[in-house]
Amino acid sequence: MEKEVKTFDAIVIGSGPGGYLAAILFTQKGLSAAIIEKGDFGGTCLNRGCIPTKALLREANFLNEVIKSGVMNNKEDVHTFFKKAMEKKDLAIQQVVGGLRNLLNRDRMTVLQGEASFIEPHTLQVLRDGTTIGTIRSDQIIIATGAMLKEESQFGRDGQKVLGSDDLLKMKDLPTSMAVVGGGRRGVEFATFFNTFGVQVTLIEKQNRILPKMDREISVRYKSLLAKNNIKVLTDTEAISTEISSGQKTVRLQVTSKRKSEAIDCEKILWVGDRQGYVKGLNLEKVSLTLKNGFIPVNSHMKTSSPGIYAVGDVVGRGCLAHKAFMEARIAVENILGQTTQIDDRLIPICLYSNPEAASIGLSEEEAKKEWGEVNIGKFPFMACGQSIATQNQEGMVKIVSEKKYGEVLGIHILGPRASDLIHLGAMAMKHEIGIDGIKEMIFAHPTFSEAFFEAALDTYGEAIHMMKG
Repeated sequence: MEKEVKTFDAIVIGSGPGGYLAAILFTQKGLSAAIIEKGDFGGTCLNRGCIPTKALLREANFLNEVIKSGVMNNKEDVHTFFKKAMEKKDLAIQQVVGGLRNLLNRDRMTVLQGEASFIEPHTLQVLRDGTTIGTIRSDQIIIATGAMLKEESQFGRDGQKVLGSDDLLKMKDLPTSMAVVGGGRRGVEFATFFNTFGVQVTLIEKQNRILPKMDREISVRYKSLLAKNNIKVLTDTEAISTEISSGQKTVRLQVTSKRKSEAIDCEKILWVGDRQGYVKGLNLEKVSLTLKNGFIPVNSHMKTSSPGIYAVGDVVGRGCLAHKAFMEARIAVENILGQTTQIDDRLIPICLYSNPEAASIGLSEEEAKKEWGEVNIGKFPFMACGQSIATQNQEGMVKIVSEKKYGEVLGIHILGPRASDLIHLGAMAMKHEIGIDGIKEMIFAHPTFSEAFFEAALDTYGEAIHMMKG
Protein backbone atom coordinates (compact mmCIF):
# COMPACT_ATOMS: atom_id res chain seq x y z
CA MET A 1 0.00 0.00 0.00
CA GLU A 2 1.44 3.38 -1.08
CA LYS A 3 2.10 5.93 1.58
CA GLU A 4 0.05 9.12 1.50
CA VAL A 5 1.63 12.04 -0.37
CA LYS A 6 1.05 15.30 1.50
CA THR A 7 0.69 18.42 -0.61
CA PHE A 8 1.80 21.91 0.42
CA ASP A 9 1.57 25.34 -1.17
CA ALA A 10 5.35 25.54 -0.89
CA ILE A 11 8.29 23.40 0.25
CA VAL A 12 11.60 24.76 1.49
CA ILE A 13 14.69 22.54 1.73
CA GLY A 14 17.08 23.82 4.41
CA SER A 15 16.55 25.92 7.53
CA GLY A 16 19.42 28.40 7.30
CA PRO A 17 18.70 32.14 6.91
CA GLY A 18 17.36 31.83 3.36
CA GLY A 19 15.32 28.73 4.11
CA TYR A 20 13.66 29.72 7.35
CA LEU A 21 12.84 33.22 6.09
CA ALA A 22 11.19 31.82 2.96
CA ALA A 23 9.07 29.41 5.02
CA ILE A 24 7.99 32.17 7.41
CA LEU A 25 7.09 34.51 4.54
CA PHE A 26 4.87 31.85 2.99
CA THR A 27 2.96 31.29 6.23
CA GLN A 28 2.60 35.05 6.76
CA LYS A 29 0.71 35.10 3.45
CA GLY A 30 -1.61 32.34 4.65
CA LEU A 31 0.03 29.55 2.63
CA SER A 32 0.94 26.12 3.91
CA ALA A 33 4.67 25.46 3.96
CA ALA A 34 6.89 22.51 4.79
CA ILE A 35 10.51 23.10 5.78
CA ILE A 36 12.94 20.17 5.72
CA GLU A 37 16.20 20.14 7.67
CA LYS A 38 18.63 17.21 7.75
CA GLY A 39 21.03 18.71 10.31
CA ASP A 40 20.94 21.54 12.82
CA PHE A 41 18.12 24.08 12.55
CA GLY A 42 19.54 27.42 11.52
CA GLY A 43 22.11 25.90 9.19
CA THR A 44 25.73 27.02 9.03
CA CYS A 45 25.01 30.63 9.96
CA LEU A 46 23.46 30.02 13.36
CA ASN A 47 25.44 26.92 14.33
CA ARG A 48 28.87 27.08 12.69
CA GLY A 49 29.18 30.47 11.00
CA CYS A 50 27.85 33.97 11.63
CA ILE A 51 26.65 33.64 15.22
CA PRO A 52 29.42 31.59 16.87
CA THR A 53 32.26 33.37 15.06
CA LYS A 54 30.91 36.81 15.90
CA ALA A 55 30.43 35.76 19.52
CA LEU A 56 34.10 34.72 19.60
CA LEU A 57 35.28 37.90 17.89
CA ARG A 58 33.39 39.97 20.44
CA GLU A 59 35.25 38.18 23.23
CA ALA A 60 38.55 38.71 21.40
CA ASN A 61 37.87 42.44 21.10
CA PHE A 62 37.07 42.60 24.80
CA LEU A 63 40.25 40.67 25.63
CA ASN A 64 42.25 43.09 23.52
CA GLU A 65 40.95 45.99 25.59
CA VAL A 66 41.68 44.14 28.84
CA ILE A 67 45.25 43.37 27.76
CA LYS A 68 45.85 46.98 26.72
CA SER A 69 44.62 48.13 30.13
CA GLY A 70 47.19 45.92 31.88
CA VAL A 71 44.57 44.00 33.90
CA MET A 72 45.50 40.69 32.27
CA ASN A 73 49.20 39.98 31.84
CA ASN A 74 49.93 36.26 31.99
CA LYS A 75 49.31 33.35 29.64
CA GLU A 76 47.31 31.33 32.14
CA ASP A 77 44.70 34.08 32.31
CA VAL A 78 44.46 34.10 28.49
CA HIS A 79 43.89 30.33 28.33
CA THR A 80 41.14 30.60 30.95
CA PHE A 81 39.54 33.45 29.00
CA PHE A 82 39.63 31.33 25.82
CA LYS A 83 37.69 28.53 27.52
CA LYS A 84 35.12 31.06 28.75
CA ALA A 85 34.84 32.52 25.25
CA MET A 86 34.09 29.09 23.82
CA GLU A 87 31.43 28.53 26.47
CA LYS A 88 29.80 31.88 25.67
CA LYS A 89 29.84 30.96 21.99
CA ASP A 90 27.86 27.79 22.78
CA LEU A 91 25.33 29.78 24.82
CA ALA A 92 24.85 32.21 21.92
CA ILE A 93 24.15 29.30 19.56
CA GLN A 94 21.63 27.78 21.97
CA GLN A 95 19.81 31.09 22.30
CA VAL A 96 19.48 31.87 18.60
CA VAL A 97 18.60 28.30 17.61
CA GLY A 98 16.00 28.15 20.38
CA GLY A 99 14.56 31.42 19.11
CA LEU A 100 14.39 30.03 15.58
CA ARG A 101 12.50 26.94 16.75
CA ASN A 102 9.94 29.26 18.34
CA LEU A 103 9.64 31.23 15.10
CA LEU A 104 8.97 28.07 13.12
CA ASN A 105 6.28 26.94 15.57
CA ARG A 106 3.42 28.67 13.80
CA ASP A 107 0.19 27.92 11.99
CA ARG A 108 0.44 26.38 8.52
CA MET A 109 4.11 25.44 9.08
CA THR A 110 5.20 21.80 8.98
CA VAL A 111 8.76 21.13 10.16
CA LEU A 112 10.35 17.89 9.01
CA GLN A 113 13.65 16.65 10.44
CA GLY A 114 15.24 14.56 7.73
CA GLU A 115 16.98 14.49 4.37
CA ALA A 116 15.14 15.71 1.28
CA SER A 117 15.50 13.81 -1.98
CA PHE A 118 13.71 14.45 -5.27
CA ILE A 119 11.88 11.48 -6.75
CA GLU A 120 10.30 13.58 -9.53
CA PRO A 121 10.28 17.34 -10.31
CA HIS A 122 7.75 18.36 -7.63
CA THR A 123 7.77 15.39 -5.30
CA LEU A 124 10.24 14.75 -2.49
CA GLN A 125 10.79 11.90 -0.11
CA VAL A 126 12.07 12.73 3.35
CA LEU A 127 14.46 10.21 4.86
CA ARG A 128 15.78 9.75 8.37
CA ASP A 129 18.58 7.26 9.00
CA GLY A 130 17.99 5.85 5.51
CA THR A 131 14.29 5.24 6.09
CA THR A 132 11.55 7.21 4.33
CA ILE A 133 9.43 9.06 6.88
CA GLY A 134 7.20 10.88 4.42
CA THR A 135 6.54 11.87 0.81
CA ILE A 136 5.53 15.45 0.04
CA ARG A 137 4.85 17.51 -3.05
CA SER A 138 4.39 21.12 -4.11
CA ASP A 139 4.34 23.11 -7.33
CA GLN A 140 6.74 25.59 -5.69
CA ILE A 141 10.00 24.42 -4.12
CA ILE A 142 12.91 26.48 -2.80
CA ILE A 143 16.32 24.85 -2.36
CA ALA A 144 18.29 26.51 0.45
CA THR A 145 20.75 23.79 1.43
CA GLY A 146 23.83 25.97 1.93
CA ALA A 147 27.45 25.26 1.03
CA MET A 148 30.35 23.11 2.15
CA LEU A 149 34.13 23.19 1.95
CA LYS A 150 35.34 21.67 -1.31
CA GLU A 151 36.86 18.25 -0.84
CA GLU A 152 40.02 19.32 -2.66
CA SER A 153 40.30 22.28 -0.24
CA GLN A 154 40.69 20.07 2.84
CA PHE A 155 44.21 18.66 2.32
CA GLY A 156 44.39 15.93 4.92
CA ARG A 157 41.87 17.42 7.35
CA ASP A 158 41.77 15.18 10.41
CA GLY A 159 39.88 17.45 12.79
CA GLN A 160 42.80 17.51 15.23
CA LYS A 161 45.83 19.12 13.62
CA VAL A 162 44.38 19.97 10.21
CA LEU A 163 41.08 21.73 10.76
CA GLY A 164 38.07 23.10 8.96
CA SER A 165 36.13 25.95 10.56
CA ASP A 166 33.62 23.49 12.06
CA ASP A 167 36.47 21.70 13.87
CA LEU A 168 37.89 24.97 15.13
CA LEU A 169 34.66 25.85 16.91
CA LYS A 170 35.04 22.68 18.99
CA MET A 171 38.58 23.43 20.19
CA LYS A 172 39.25 23.05 23.90
CA ASP A 173 42.76 24.49 24.14
CA LEU A 174 44.78 27.20 22.44
CA PRO A 175 47.60 26.15 20.11
CA THR A 176 50.90 27.99 20.22
CA SER A 177 51.01 28.43 16.43
CA MET A 178 48.61 28.21 13.52
CA ALA A 179 48.62 28.56 9.73
CA VAL A 180 45.37 29.90 8.26
CA VAL A 181 44.94 29.01 4.58
CA GLY A 182 42.67 31.53 2.86
CA GLY A 183 43.00 35.29 3.18
CA GLY A 184 39.39 36.26 2.54
CA ARG A 185 37.04 37.56 5.23
CA ARG A 186 36.76 34.31 7.18
CA GLY A 187 40.49 33.70 7.10
CA VAL A 188 41.30 37.20 8.32
CA GLU A 189 38.69 36.96 11.09
CA PHE A 190 40.12 33.70 12.40
CA ALA A 191 43.68 34.99 12.07
CA THR A 192 42.96 38.10 14.14
CA PHE A 193 40.97 36.10 16.71
CA PHE A 194 43.81 33.69 17.47
CA ASN A 195 46.41 36.44 17.28
CA THR A 196 44.58 38.28 20.07
CA PHE A 197 44.90 35.15 22.21
CA GLY A 198 48.65 35.11 21.70
CA VAL A 199 48.81 32.42 18.99
CA GLN A 200 51.58 32.85 16.41
CA VAL A 201 49.60 33.10 13.15
CA THR A 202 50.65 32.80 9.49
CA LEU A 203 47.96 33.83 6.97
CA ILE A 204 48.26 32.41 3.45
CA GLU A 205 46.43 33.75 0.39
CA LYS A 206 46.90 32.48 -3.18
CA GLN A 207 45.87 35.78 -4.79
CA ASN A 208 48.10 38.86 -4.80
CA ARG A 209 46.34 40.44 -1.82
CA ILE A 210 44.22 39.51 1.17
CA LEU A 211 40.52 40.44 1.17
CA PRO A 212 40.47 40.19 -2.65
CA LYS A 213 36.75 41.01 -2.88
CA MET A 214 37.15 44.34 -1.10
CA ASP A 215 38.55 47.65 -2.34
CA ARG A 216 42.31 47.37 -2.96
CA GLU A 217 43.16 50.28 -0.68
CA ILE A 218 41.29 48.61 2.19
CA SER A 219 43.05 45.28 1.67
CA VAL A 220 46.51 46.89 1.42
CA ARG A 221 45.96 48.86 4.61
CA TYR A 222 44.58 45.81 6.39
CA LYS A 223 47.64 43.77 5.51
CA SER A 224 49.79 46.46 7.16
CA LEU A 225 47.64 46.30 10.29
CA LEU A 226 48.02 42.50 10.47
CA ALA A 227 51.80 42.82 10.13
CA LYS A 228 51.78 45.46 12.87
CA ASN A 229 50.14 42.86 15.14
CA ASN A 230 52.81 40.26 14.26
CA ILE A 231 50.63 38.20 11.92
CA LYS A 232 52.78 36.90 9.08
CA VAL A 233 50.97 37.37 5.77
CA LEU A 234 51.98 35.45 2.64
CA THR A 235 50.24 36.51 -0.59
CA ASP A 236 50.73 35.05 -4.06
CA THR A 237 51.32 31.85 -2.11
CA GLU A 238 49.53 28.55 -2.61
CA ALA A 239 49.24 25.75 -0.06
CA ILE A 240 50.21 22.45 -1.67
CA SER A 241 50.02 19.72 0.98
CA THR A 242 50.12 18.82 4.64
CA GLU A 243 52.30 16.30 6.42
CA ILE A 244 51.11 14.86 9.73
CA SER A 245 53.63 12.76 11.63
CA SER A 246 52.47 10.55 14.47
CA GLY A 247 53.93 11.52 17.81
CA GLN A 248 54.85 15.01 16.59
CA LYS A 249 53.17 18.04 18.16
CA THR A 250 53.47 20.08 14.97
CA VAL A 251 52.17 19.56 11.44
CA ARG A 252 53.98 20.66 8.29
CA LEU A 253 52.38 22.76 5.55
CA GLN A 254 54.06 22.92 2.16
CA VAL A 255 53.51 26.18 0.27
CA THR A 256 54.82 27.60 -2.98
CA SER A 257 55.04 31.07 -4.47
CA LYS A 258 56.71 32.71 -7.48
CA ARG A 259 59.77 33.28 -5.31
CA LYS A 260 60.22 29.95 -3.55
CA SER A 261 58.74 26.83 -2.00
CA GLU A 262 58.89 26.42 1.75
CA ALA A 263 57.63 24.37 4.65
CA ILE A 264 55.75 25.92 7.57
CA ASP A 265 55.71 23.97 10.83
CA CYS A 266 52.89 24.83 13.23
CA GLU A 267 50.64 23.22 15.80
CA LYS A 268 47.41 23.63 13.83
CA ILE A 269 46.43 24.30 10.22
CA LEU A 270 43.06 25.89 9.47
CA TRP A 271 41.72 25.45 5.95
CA VAL A 272 39.18 28.15 5.19
CA GLY A 273 39.30 27.25 1.51
CA ASP A 274 36.85 27.44 -1.37
CA ARG A 275 33.25 26.34 -0.99
CA GLN A 276 30.64 24.67 -3.18
CA GLY A 277 26.90 24.21 -2.99
CA TYR A 278 25.71 21.42 -0.69
CA VAL A 279 23.46 19.20 -2.81
CA LYS A 280 24.38 15.76 -1.47
CA GLY A 281 21.41 13.38 -1.59
CA LEU A 282 19.08 15.85 -3.35
CA ASN A 283 19.06 13.83 -6.61
CA LEU A 284 19.07 16.98 -8.72
CA GLU A 285 19.13 14.86 -11.87
CA LYS A 286 15.45 14.09 -11.18
CA VAL A 287 14.67 17.76 -11.81
CA SER A 288 17.19 18.13 -14.65
CA LEU A 289 19.45 20.49 -12.67
CA THR A 290 23.23 20.50 -12.98
CA LEU A 291 25.77 22.56 -11.07
CA LYS A 292 27.81 25.33 -12.60
CA ASN A 293 31.19 25.97 -10.95
CA GLY A 294 29.92 24.00 -7.96
CA PHE A 295 26.66 25.91 -7.43
CA ILE A 296 23.03 25.79 -8.61
CA PRO A 297 22.61 28.41 -11.37
CA VAL A 298 19.69 30.85 -10.96
CA ASN A 299 18.57 34.03 -12.69
CA SER A 300 18.02 37.40 -10.97
CA HIS A 301 14.54 36.23 -9.86
CA MET A 302 16.15 33.21 -8.10
CA LYS A 303 14.56 30.79 -10.58
CA THR A 304 16.43 27.67 -11.64
CA SER A 305 16.05 26.19 -15.12
CA SER A 306 13.50 23.70 -13.72
CA PRO A 307 9.94 25.18 -13.65
CA GLY A 308 8.64 25.93 -10.18
CA ILE A 309 12.00 25.31 -8.50
CA TYR A 310 13.99 28.18 -6.98
CA ALA A 311 17.29 28.27 -5.10
CA VAL A 312 18.64 30.82 -2.62
CA GLY A 313 21.58 31.42 -0.32
CA ASP A 314 25.00 29.79 -0.31
CA VAL A 315 23.90 26.95 -2.61
CA VAL A 316 23.72 29.44 -5.52
CA GLY A 317 27.15 30.96 -4.80
CA ARG A 318 27.99 34.61 -5.61
CA GLY A 319 29.21 35.04 -2.03
CA CYS A 320 28.29 33.08 1.08
CA LEU A 321 26.49 35.78 3.07
CA ALA A 322 23.48 35.34 5.34
CA HIS A 323 22.05 38.76 4.49
CA LYS A 324 22.27 37.90 0.78
CA ALA A 325 20.35 34.71 1.53
CA PHE A 326 17.66 36.71 3.35
CA MET A 327 17.15 39.00 0.34
CA GLU A 328 17.22 36.14 -2.15
CA ALA A 329 14.59 34.30 -0.11
CA ARG A 330 12.35 37.35 -0.13
CA ILE A 331 12.78 37.76 -3.88
CA ALA A 332 12.06 34.07 -4.54
CA VAL A 333 8.86 34.18 -2.45
CA GLU A 334 7.68 37.41 -4.09
CA ASN A 335 8.15 35.93 -7.55
CA ILE A 336 6.35 32.74 -6.53
CA LEU A 337 3.46 34.92 -5.33
CA GLY A 338 3.19 36.63 -8.71
CA GLN A 339 5.34 39.71 -8.31
CA THR A 340 8.32 40.49 -10.51
CA THR A 341 11.29 41.43 -8.36
CA GLN A 342 15.00 40.79 -8.75
CA ILE A 343 18.21 41.12 -6.78
CA ASP A 344 20.82 43.81 -7.37
CA ASP A 345 24.16 42.31 -6.34
CA ARG A 346 25.72 45.80 -6.13
CA LEU A 347 23.63 46.52 -3.04
CA ILE A 348 24.89 43.56 -1.00
CA PRO A 349 27.27 44.72 1.77
CA ILE A 350 30.45 42.75 2.43
CA CYS A 351 31.59 42.95 6.06
CA LEU A 352 34.70 41.95 7.96
CA TYR A 353 34.11 41.66 11.72
CA SER A 354 37.72 41.63 12.91
CA ASN A 355 39.35 44.38 14.95
CA PRO A 356 39.24 46.82 13.25
CA GLU A 357 36.19 46.10 11.15
CA ALA A 358 35.95 46.70 7.40
CA ALA A 359 32.98 46.85 5.04
CA SER A 360 32.28 47.54 1.38
CA ILE A 361 29.30 47.99 -0.90
CA GLY A 362 29.05 48.76 -4.58
CA LEU A 363 31.99 49.28 -6.92
CA SER A 364 35.59 49.47 -5.78
CA GLU A 365 37.65 52.42 -6.96
CA GLU A 366 39.24 50.23 -9.63
CA GLU A 367 35.89 48.87 -10.85
CA ALA A 368 34.34 52.34 -10.91
CA LYS A 369 37.16 53.79 -13.01
CA LYS A 370 36.90 50.88 -15.43
CA GLU A 371 33.13 51.29 -15.81
CA TRP A 372 32.72 55.08 -15.51
CA GLY A 373 36.10 56.51 -16.46
CA GLU A 374 37.02 59.43 -14.23
CA VAL A 375 35.35 59.34 -10.79
CA ASN A 376 35.38 61.38 -7.60
CA ILE A 377 36.90 60.02 -4.40
CA GLY A 378 36.11 61.38 -0.94
CA LYS A 379 38.03 60.12 2.12
CA PHE A 380 38.06 60.89 5.80
CA PRO A 381 40.33 59.28 8.42
CA PHE A 382 38.88 58.16 11.75
CA MET A 383 41.87 59.71 13.50
CA ALA A 384 40.23 63.09 12.76
CA CYS A 385 36.80 62.00 14.07
CA GLY A 386 35.89 63.21 17.58
CA GLN A 387 34.17 59.99 18.65
CA SER A 388 37.15 57.95 17.45
CA ILE A 389 39.53 60.08 19.50
CA ALA A 390 37.29 59.92 22.57
CA THR A 391 37.03 56.12 22.41
CA GLN A 392 40.58 55.45 21.16
CA ASN A 393 39.32 53.87 17.91
CA GLN A 394 41.31 55.92 15.42
CA GLU A 395 42.36 53.28 12.88
CA GLY A 396 41.05 53.48 9.33
CA MET A 397 38.91 55.68 7.12
CA VAL A 398 35.68 56.11 5.17
CA LYS A 399 36.01 56.22 1.37
CA ILE A 400 33.19 57.21 -0.98
CA VAL A 401 33.41 56.64 -4.74
CA SER A 402 31.01 58.71 -6.86
CA GLU A 403 30.52 59.65 -10.49
CA LYS A 404 31.47 63.17 -11.53
CA LYS A 405 28.41 64.62 -13.24
CA TYR A 406 25.60 64.08 -10.70
CA GLY A 407 27.49 62.84 -7.64
CA GLU A 408 25.79 59.43 -7.73
CA VAL A 409 27.34 57.15 -5.13
CA LEU A 410 28.97 54.15 -6.81
CA GLY A 411 30.68 52.50 -3.85
CA ILE A 412 31.47 52.88 -0.14
CA HIS A 413 34.52 51.36 1.56
CA ILE A 414 35.12 51.61 5.30
CA LEU A 415 37.97 50.46 7.49
CA GLY A 416 37.55 51.23 11.17
CA PRO A 417 35.12 51.26 14.11
CA ARG A 418 31.53 50.12 13.48
CA ALA A 419 32.23 49.66 9.76
CA SER A 420 29.64 46.85 9.55
CA ASP A 421 26.97 49.26 10.84
CA LEU A 422 28.12 52.39 9.01
CA ILE A 423 28.08 50.63 5.63
CA HIS A 424 24.28 50.77 5.66
CA LEU A 425 24.42 54.54 5.25
CA GLY A 426 26.03 53.78 1.93
CA ALA A 427 23.48 51.05 1.16
CA MET A 428 20.59 53.48 1.69
CA ALA A 429 22.30 56.21 -0.33
CA MET A 430 22.82 53.86 -3.26
CA LYS A 431 19.39 52.21 -3.08
CA HIS A 432 17.49 55.50 -2.93
CA GLU A 433 19.87 57.47 -5.17
CA ILE A 434 20.94 59.93 -2.50
CA GLY A 435 23.98 61.53 -4.09
CA ILE A 436 26.89 63.36 -2.50
CA ASP A 437 24.89 66.62 -2.31
CA GLY A 438 22.06 64.81 -0.51
CA ILE A 439 24.45 63.35 2.07
CA LYS A 440 25.93 66.81 2.66
CA GLU A 441 22.45 68.13 3.56
CA MET A 442 21.94 65.56 6.34
CA ILE A 443 22.51 66.27 10.02
CA PHE A 444 24.80 63.75 11.71
CA ALA A 445 24.79 63.59 15.51
CA HIS A 446 27.98 64.60 17.31
CA PRO A 447 30.04 62.86 18.50
CA THR A 448 29.45 59.73 16.42
CA PHE A 449 31.51 57.55 14.12
CA SER A 450 28.98 58.32 11.36
CA GLU A 451 30.42 61.85 11.13
CA ALA A 452 33.35 60.30 9.27
CA PHE A 453 30.86 59.29 6.56
CA PHE A 454 29.57 62.87 6.36
CA GLU A 455 33.10 64.29 6.19
CA ALA A 456 34.07 61.82 3.43
CA ALA A 457 31.13 63.15 1.40
CA LEU A 458 32.36 66.70 2.02
CA ASP A 459 35.87 65.69 0.99
CA THR A 460 34.56 64.67 -2.43
CA TYR A 461 34.65 68.38 -3.29
CA GLY A 462 37.52 69.30 -0.96
CA GLU A 463 35.15 70.65 1.71
CA ALA A 464 35.98 68.40 4.70
CA ILE A 465 35.85 70.46 7.89
CA HIS A 466 38.00 68.55 10.35
CA MET A 467 40.83 67.62 8.01
CA MET A 468 43.48 69.84 6.48
CA LYS A 469 44.93 69.01 3.08
CA GLY A 470 48.05 70.38 1.46
